[in-house]
Order: sequence, then C-alpha cells, then structure tokens
Amino acid sequence: MTKPLNVVELDCSACGKKYDPSIEQHLCTCGKPLLARYDLRRAAATLNLESLKTRPRTLWRYAEVLPSDQPVSLGEGMTALVHVERLGVSMGLQRLFVKDEGLNPTGSFKARGMTAAVSRARQLGARALAAPTAGNAGGALAAYAAAAGLPAVIVMPA
Repeated sequence: MTKPLNVVELDCSACGKKYDPSIEQHLCTCGKPLLARYDLRRAAATLNLESLKTRPRTLWRYAEVLPSDQPVSLGEGMTALVHVERLGVSMGLQRLFVKDEGLNPTGSFKARGMTAAVSRARQLGARALAAPTAGNAGGALAAYAAAAGLPAVIVMPA
C-alpha cells in the first residue's frame, strides 16, 4: 500500500492510538474514527498562494493536504459564496456569506468528503465500496464510485 501525500500518521479521535497510514484502516480498535495527521511544513513547501494560482479550481488544488495522490474527481469544490445581506442584518452582522454547496457535482457538500474517500479507497486497492445512508452521501458515493470504476452498495438504515 502507499502512504498518502504528507500524511504522517492516523490518530484515533477518542483514545489517541496511532496507526500507519500506508496500511488500510477503518476504525480504531476502540471503535472510533481515525484522523489523518499531516506534515503541514512539508505541505507548505509546494502549497502556497503562487502555486494555487495555476492549479485547477477544484478541491484537488489542495492535494498536499488530501489523502491520495490519485484523485477521483468530478470537479467538486470552489462553490460560490453568496452574500445574504438581509439574514446578516437580522443577526447583527454587516456582512454574511454562505457557501452554495448545491453547485457541487452531486448537489451537496457530501461530494467534498466522497472525492477524498473514494480516491483513497481506490489507491488502497478497494474492489467495492459500501455505505449506510438515507441521504446525499449515497448519491455522492454512487457518483464517485462510478467515476472510479468501482461497484457501490448503498443501504438505507431502517
């Protein structure tokens, strides 16, 4: 297996146990999710304002802090910021903006996480993907799995 770009370890979000990022992992032995820890100094060597100017306007322009160097992308990210003046005024704010995540390829913010998850799964050699969901995650998984050429099983919990 390959180590993701600039990821130095995976840490348990609950107990802090550390795992090797080059080995396929799902959950900590305590049952909690794992968090990727990046070497941000190393990432900063190539991730800077000048380099961003020439990169595609997708989430993968920030590849140094994403979990795979083999992206499965549908052009997600870089969604519009919409000025919501009246809402801002009602909250006592001079300027308030919201992201229009409906502009992502699968119509929700779930595209952001799914591009990273499917990219890493494919890089690790996954042969199929599955998720329990009653919402947008299922649509995003179906789209990104198809783009990766992987079958997906999506089940709706009762």
